[in-house]
Amino acid sequence: MENLMKKMTSLFLAALMLFAVAGTFAGCSESSAKPTPDAAPSPTKSAAEIVLSKAAVVVQGYEWGPAIPKIVLEFAEDVSGFANDTFEVSFGTTKRTVNAVYVSDEDGNKADGAGKHLTIEMSVKSSEASPFSYDMEKNVNTWAESVDFKVTVAPDKTFSVGSISYQAGDTLSYSATAADRKIPQTASWVKDTVEYKEEGKDITLTRAAWAPEGADTDSGKNPLIIWLHGGGEGGTDIDIALLGNEVTALTTENETNVQKYFTADGLAGAYVLAIQTPTAWMDVDGTNTYNHTDADATEQQKSWYTEALWKAITTYVEGNPDVDTSRIYLGGCSNGGYMTVNLMFEHGGYFAAYYPICEAYRDHRISDEMIASVKDYAIWFVLSADDGTVTPPDYALPTYVRLLEAGAENAWLTLTDNVRGTDDPNPWSWTGSGTYDGHWSWIYAFNDQVTTRIDTAKVSSAADLTPENCTVTDVNLWQWLSEQSLPQAAG
Repeated sequence: MENLMKKMTSLFLAALMLFAVAGTFAGCSESSAKPTPDAAPSPTKSAAEIVLSKAAVVVQGYEWGPAIPKIVLEFAEDVSGFANDTFEVSFGTTKRTVNAVYVSDEDGNKADGAGKHLTIEMSVKSSEASPFSYDMEKNVNTWAESVDFKVTVAPDKTFSVGSISYQAGDTLSYSATAADRKIPQTASWVKDTVEYKEEGKDITLTRAAWAPEGADTDSGKNPLIIWLHGGGEGGTDIDIALLGNEVTALTTENETNVQKYFTADGLAGAYVLAIQTPTAWMDVDGTNTYNHTDADATEQQKSWYTEALWKAITTYVEGNPDVDTSRIYLGGCSNGGYMTVNLMFEHGGYFAAYYPICEAYRDHRISDEMIASVKDYAIWFVLSADDGTVTPPDYALPTYVRLLEAGAENAWLTLTDNVRGTDDPNPWSWTGSGTYDGHWSWIYAFNDQVTTRIDTAKVSSAADLTPENCTVTDVNLWQWLSEQSLPQAAG
């Protein structure tokens, strides 16, 4: 998002900490003791370096972004003699907590019997083991060129590979690159690109679509949830958009199971479509120049990508006859929240409901006529009062009051005092407060924790939009969203 200085600073410092290259270790050294003539040859190899065929890192999405909970080690022969406390693991200078060690397949799935693949499963905190690096120049997340880790046999422990026994202190180091990366959470998403051309424009957007199991044979057409990423997730690798904000939480693969709200009347669930822009949704001219920086401007904000995004959405819907076109829901965070509001003004009648999160559409760029045109839409804003990146008094708060004043009856707002999570209840933070950056309010949505909203009976001005007045609990965000529909299929 705009500048993203706080987030960029924390991610940059974390990157320096997480991806520091592990020190070089000593090579193999054999014991100088010779066996007596009548002694049997010893299978023990007193080696400083553990011989490894190759390794893989398993990447998973969490509320703060991606991390590596597993490494998969492949040896030349079957592995034996290990336990959960056999190994110590460090990523750069960060020592990881090992939770389990087991024989697995090459993807890290636990396997029965003997095998050549050994998976080490570790606990994860928000400040460790991210596979992302932040590009300070382009203001986007990228994959780190390598993730360096070291595995050491713990004191008083041994394990064996075939006939070779490794001892306490023996070590292997590995530098995992893109070829070693496994992302099971995004494997079921269908990924493609959409090209849009007009005079002076040649735009390619990346998208990923997920389908609930059994959608093609269930009781009817299924709704569609659309997600638009934040400013840090632009680029051409859709996995960055799926993992940077925990979009995988919108599928049944996540334990919070947002899909349960979309399975009424025998339906399998909701389709999910994520779309990625090469730069940022707020880009005004294709050069990553944001369209809201002029504080004196009053005209409607425009995006370089509006019609390209419209094509990416409509061609997906047209190509999937199982989508219920009366139940298409559009949302996103930050930059994506801006684009959600932008499409609401540009193509509003197409969508059944909107869920903009920490949205970045400046209120003073919205005319009274624009407010009047959308006052009857179903809209749910989500944001945190301590958001220092998209300051609420300049964006969603006054817009929401204007909607209420215009007569909106199905527009809601959730305002928290800060952002706390569940994957890491005490996350590392540049503020030292134990909360996440206040801009990261999408965490509540993906954790299915948007369960309170402002009591509109108490609102007479923006001053009444406070966390203390966020007390109505009759429905949560995803349940409400699933209940919204157009009176007839959109054209």
